[in-house]
Amino acid sequence: MKASLKWAMILSIAVALSACSSKSDKENTSAMSGNGAMAAGVGGNPEFEDSEDARMAKILGIEKNTVYFDFDKDVIKAEYMPILDANANYLKKHPNARILIAGNADPRGSREYNIGLGQRRADVVRQRLTMMGVNANQMRTVSYGSEKPAVPGNDEYAYSQDRRDDITYEVEG
Repeated sequence: MKASLKWAMILSIAVALSACSSKSDKENTSAMSGNGAMAAGVGGNPEFEDSEDARMAKILGIEKNTVYFDFDKDVIKAEYMPILDANANYLKKHPNARILIAGNADPRGSREYNIGLGQRRADVVRQRLTMMGVNANQMRTVSYGSEKPAVPGNDEYAYSQDRRDDITYEVEG
């Protein structure tokens, strides 16, 4: 348990550091890769590139383990299926691997509503991975509601980055 808390803290630091990017919103928005995975805050960030999450992303062949959602929705968009496919394939090949799916929401709405929305988002990703053959015991979910914004600010760009599920691998300790 202590090891998974350690990795959760490392991920939180990596997210916070990537949120401090000096790029403008316009530059970050244009950082979309061809498959829709956000690359903003990942490339060129030595703290992320040296992290366990970066190594896992390289193993999985993806930029980042994040699924973004539309406003007030918990529907997985097709552009994020490659992320889920890569994670499902890895988890099926490594039955001892465990992930945490953290659901998040933007700050619009009550605290209770945002916690519920974040949980629905985490649950829909877990259900999809289960349908892809991942053992349910390899996954756990949590909702942070709007308590852990990815990007500071109260504009549409910041909100779009907050409407997400972050998938992190837990290390057994």
